[in-house]
Amino acid sequence: MHLNRISRRNVLGGGLALVALTACGGSDGGAASGTAADRLGVRFPDGFRAPSIAVTGSGPQRFPFVLVAEDGFPVIDDPPASIDIEVAFDGTPVETVTVPARGVGQFTPYYPLEFTPEQAGRYTATVGFSEFPVEFMVMDRSEVALFQNGDPLPAFDTPTTSNGHGVTTICTRTEPCPFHEVTLTEALANGKPTVLLIATPEFCQTDVCGPSVEFLIEAAADRDDLNVIHAEVFADPRNPEPTAFPELAPLLTEWELAFEPSLFVADASGTIVASRHFAMDRDEVADAINAV
Repeated sequence: MHLNRISRRNVLGGGLALVALTACGGSDGGAASGTAADRLGVRFPDGFRAPSIAVTGSGPQRFPFVLVAEDGFPVIDDPPASIDIEVAFDGTPVETVTVPARGVGQFTPYYPLEFTPEQAGRYTATVGFSEFPVEFMVMDRSEVALFQNGDPLPAFDTPTTSNGHGVTTICTRTEPCPFHEVTLTEALANGKPTVLLIATPEFCQTDVCGPSVEFLIEAAADRDDLNVIHAEVFADPRNPEPTAFPELAPLLTEWELAFEPSLFVADASGTIVASRHFAMDRDEVADAINAV
């Protein structure tokens, strides 16, 4: 990530919190893993520094955490293979979940906690080796616009090689990816399952966003039965006028999507059956696509 985009990406990425400065570039740092000096850091909007997207009433919700070392950088070298995350609501224990490490050797390792919140409000997550709990908010479903599993994926005229639909650079990958042949509207009408990835590879090449496009290329290589679409984040990534940062692409504005990367997988009826947001490694991308 270019340093002059950190402020924008902190807003756009909304949940990077403790790892904001290293989220799109990594670090050579990282103290010994799993020590009392390590603590959880959020890689999702926690409801305090950015509006929460976690909701009740829509099944399991996903909360990607990282381990942050005493120096403030994520633990990258030799992270624990798994950690036990204890979840509590308003001080009352809810459950303890063993969460495997993801992304090891690919980018900053992360731990995607999944559980089903029964109530809206303030939750805490802790690990046994740390005395620092992390607070995050869960909202009522009516308060969050983000589409959930089980919702229909709405039609939208996403950019294609023949029509940018308001986007100047339809793919910022060094060699444009092959996922710009049909619009989302066309895809949802042709009777195939549809995969939509929203990410900006040029401005996040080494952590999450760029790799997510590569993982999608790998996972979808032999899937002729799918519509696969990649949509960029910015309308014109190289033109910050008239604001200090580029304007968002029409899709993100229409959907009120304030972060990236974001992956939606819909079945042949257009119903979302899997989704991944913020951090997603090679296996999580493949698993999501294999849901259809």
